[in-house]
Amino acid sequence: MDDRMNDTLEQAAALQKLWLDSFGSMANVWSQYSPESPPPEEMRKVRSGMLKALAGTWDEYMRTPQFMEIMKVSLNGALDLKRMARDGLNKIHEQFETPSKEDLDSILLAIRHVERRLLERLEGVDDRVRDIMERLEKMNESLGKKNGEAPEKRGPEAGGKRKGRTK
Repeated sequence: MDDRMNDTLEQAAALQKLWLDSFGSMANVWSQYSPESPPPEEMRKVRSGMLKALAGTWDEYMRTPQFMEIMKVSLNGALDLKRMARDGLNKIHEQFETPSKEDLDSILLAIRHVERRLLERLEGVDDRVRDIMERLEKMNESLGKKNGEAPEKRGPEAGGKRKGRTK
């Protein structure tokens, strides 16, 4: 037999032992009482004893390496199933030539990247335009001083119309 079969048999034996221990513990609790109908308080004690016995056995079993291995295999199987389903859906999208979630995510990521780069460039252009406007104002002031005229304000600070272009 291979190791996988041995592991399966060991896990089945562990589960069988769990059930046998549970029923043995319950039998011990029930053996304390007579077959006559017990009073309600006694029934609560029986129920409480049974639940404690079951909880103790199951708690003990869930802490065993075998149970942990079963849970690990089960969770890995669930993750593999999810991965297979996702791959299958991606193949279906490919066949019907429709975009998949990954396709849309990559497009959105590319758009965000382009947007970020455009905003950085626009900020640079804005700084350069502001610098050019300041230089033009300084040139107008220096020309006005040379000609003896009052400097003419232009741009958004002047509050007037822009010269040169019409809309």
